[in-house]
Amino acid sequence: MDALHGEEAPAREIAGFWRRLGAFVIDVIMLGIVGMILGSLLFDTFARMGAYARLIGFAIALAYFGVLNSRIGGGQTLGKRWLGVRVVDGHDQLLSLPRSLLRYAVLGIPSFANGLPVDPDVAMGSTLGYLLALVVFGGMLAIVYLYVFNRRTRQSLHDLAVGSYVERFDGAARLVPFPVMWRGHVAVAALLAAVALGAPIVANHFAQTRSFADLMPLYRKLSRQPHVMTAQLMRSWTSMNGNTTHSLQSSLQLDAPLVDDDAMARRIAQQMAKADSEIAHEDAVVVRLVFGYDMGIASGWKTHVYSYKSEELR
Repeated sequence: MDALHGEEAPAREIAGFWRRLGAFVIDVIMLGIVGMILGSLLFDTFARMGAYARLIGFAIALAYFGVLNSRIGGGQTLGKRWLGVRVVDGHDQLLSLPRSLLRYAVLGIPSFANGLPVDPDVAMGSTLGYLLALVVFGGMLAIVYLYVFNRRTRQSLHDLAVGSYVERFDGAARLVPFPVMWRGHVAVAALLAAVALGAPIVANHFAQTRSFADLMPLYRKLSRQPHVMTAQLMRSWTSMNGNTTHSLQSSLQLDAPLVDDDAMARRIAQQMAKADSEIAHEDAVVVRLVFGYDMGIASGWKTHVYSYKSEELR
């Protein structure tokens, strides 16, 4: 009927920022529900896996986005289907499964690798530390920058990696070429990646400060304690009603449900007090015992915080 009236079908349209973001939020919520159900059923199993639980979450997300965004799923996850967008290549063809899996891998790896427990010595100066900085910080900065500022094609890093576009899905649309991205965006993304490589340098400079260097032997000691998978250590202060409280705090992720073990918490606190040369200046020693999991798509924790006055531990 349109042709009889001399009307042309509308041209293809790149999906806008908010529509695409909305689809992604819906997909994240769906994955979160799946993750929470699995976490409730396999809480102890995932908790004992530690950082490896993120591999399970990544595999689930990879399967979800990789399969549904490919020709198998019509280029549409649930969120994309509900908001009327789909993933295609430059010729308006749906992606093959390997291509779609690669597309999500470029998007997902920086996010799932962020927060992985890495030994400070590795993070601050080794080749692996620089590689992690490039992948995690460089990748995330480039993804966010391109997603926000590449208004012409709305291609982010994962789209550019496989030559994909996210379009408004209308079967009657005319097949016209997609617009071309301004090449300056590539230069800015590369600059952001280069900036990210400075993270280990900054961390190494910070490690030379006295406060950090003094805590490193204690950090290593806590990391080797029985049932401790990862350890965090910091000095903190709070101010209330003109009174300032200084504390030495540790957070220990355990491989067993021992968060209510008072004896373990006190033993850790005593080791902290004994090893800290500045303990006389601390008002409290805080031990946070944690048992739980983080799959990347969902997390669950059981936590107990113990606080001791420093003079009680001397």
